[in-house]
Amino acid sequence: MPTKSPVVDRSREMEEKSWWDLWNTSYRTKDDNDAVSSELFARAAGAINGITRNGKCRVLEIACGTGTLSRMLVYYSYYGLDISPAAIEIAQQKSACISLPADASPPTYEAADFCEWPLPVQAFDVAVCVDAISSIRDQPLAMKNIAQSLRIGGYLVLTTINRFVYERIRRTPSTRLESGPVSHWLSRSELHVLIRQAGLTIERSHTIM
Repeated sequence: MPTKSPVVDRSREMEEKSWWDLWNTSYRTKDDNDAVSSELFARAAGAINGITRNGKCRVLEIACGTGTLSRMLVYYSYYGLDISPAAIEIAQQKSACISLPADASPPTYEAADFCEWPLPVQAFDVAVCVDAISSIRDQPLAMKNIAQSLRIGGYLVLTTINRFVYERIRRTPSTRLESGPVSHWLSRSELHVLIRQAGLTIERSHTIM
């Protein structure tokens, strides 16, 4: 009796940029992808918009992916970075279909490695990093760069997913995706140390999933 062929995991031998291209083109082409990620984006957007709706805020998003979160935000200007050129291409295509308030500029997306990205000339009011810090190869450098990209009194909204939650939602029905280029899974205490070492103050910290 013939047996089913095992599902081939194409991600195991991929370098970082290619892995994220695969992830974004196979699992992040839709905004409303699954209940877990939709809840995460909704909660993150709520926290960010609670800050940005009170003024003309410049928003920087690190690891913006295909731009799902950006299309839920209130901002004066938005700059999204992602290491995946495929993700940025999708984000740019979708940005052409959104309506913006009269005083807001169109979002800008750039394919770039944040660890190598030059610091901005003009500081941002809000920095956002959703579920990406565990995959950044130099986490202390990234957190330092985030802090230096913010104006004095600016805000960082950051989430990092629980490893065991991630292992339940990482696969699609047709594409097996392992954990990808994870640099280091951060515990809550490790994340707090990183944040403080970068010179930032923790205003609020929640566990939501």
